[in-house]
Amino acid sequence: MRKFTLLSFLALSLLGISCTPKSEKHIPVFDLKDLIVDTLYLEKDTLTKDLRENFSYYKTDSGEVIATFLNHQLLVYSYPEGKLLEKKKFEKEGPNGIGSFVTGAYIGEKSIYVLSQQKELIETDFNGKVLNRWDFPKVSDARKYANYSTAGFNRVRKSENELSFIDIPYVFLEGFEEYDKWGMIFNTESHAFSNFNFLYPKVIAEYTNDDQLGLFSHVYLPANNEHLISFAISDSIAVVKNGKQTWKWGGTSESLEFKKGTTVPSGDYIVYQPDHESSKYNGLDFDTHAGKILRWVRVKGPTLENMDQERNRLLVFDKNLSSEAELEFKSKEMGMYGFNTPKGYAVSLYTETTDDVTAFAVLDFSKINAKD
Repeated sequence: MRKFTLLSFLALSLLGISCTPKSEKHIPVFDLKDLIVDTLYLEKDTLTKDLRENFSYYKTDSGEVIATFLNHQLLVYSYPEGKLLEKKKFEKEGPNGIGSFVTGAYIGEKSIYVLSQQKELIETDFNGKVLNRWDFPKVSDARKYANYSTAGFNRVRKSENELSFIDIPYVFLEGFEEYDKWGMIFNTESHAFSNFNFLYPKVIAEYTNDDQLGLFSHVYLPANNEHLISFAISDSIAVVKNGKQTWKWGGTSESLEFKKGTTVPSGDYIVYQPDHESSKYNGLDFDTHAGKILRWVRVKGPTLENMDQERNRLLVFDKNLSSEAELEFKSKEMGMYGFNTPKGYAVSLYTETTDDVTAFAVLDFSKINAKD
């Protein structure tokens, strides 16, 4: 359990967990549902029943749309009506094949960029024709795996002519403490790869071989030229700017307990068994409508004996990572993570979803300031 004495705070600072003290400002706590200003309904069929939250909003000559790349399909919906305008299936093999394993995609105004097979970046047009292929740089021995990977809530981001994404290990292994080439950048004009570098907090050494507590999430803020990294076991957020890494407090007022999982041999393989009751910080995102940084945290996870004990919060910060509010929600009613729309930030609304439509609650985080 976290206990913040002066001695422990100094120790954490030396370990790289927190370089900024926790604010004494009172942080309001209220229900996430209080911020709902609209509901977005997207029609679906048997092949599009599992609509997730990785949509992008665009203005086009023919109107407003939101689009997603899901299960090798490009899906385009009218906004805000939610009518399915286009559904294009992409090939897995052949000259225009994008591979069977796609870990991320970015839908641009002129083309789509796909992270394929953990080995290459592919550019396609909107009809599925492959325009370009680029092999990822060779992985160094320090990475311990032959391929790049990603997991959790980590989108491909784009700012001007640069795509940014991350390489995240399936589990944190001993020896990764000094490895820092987790951030990837691809220049769409020069076609060159480079890195934005950052280190895990040193306390991660206590959570090796855990496939949940070794995760992190990334968001890029172009206006600040900052990459923000949220680690599952760190209250503070890493800020990477101009080649330097600093830390800012980005935690919850709740008490958290990080519980390391176990491993079980299974023939030639190892089965990872995380402790689902453990606290952990989840995804990180930026709401463009209200200009807020969003960070999800599981305060306490469920057990088989007590599924209802799960508690989650959404932490809301301004652009400078000053805490503004903590929002409580039930994961069986509303989803984590979402996407930006002109009216606000949209998250899955399970209570309104039916066989015919997927519902999203549109949240206006600027209402937080009106509550102050």
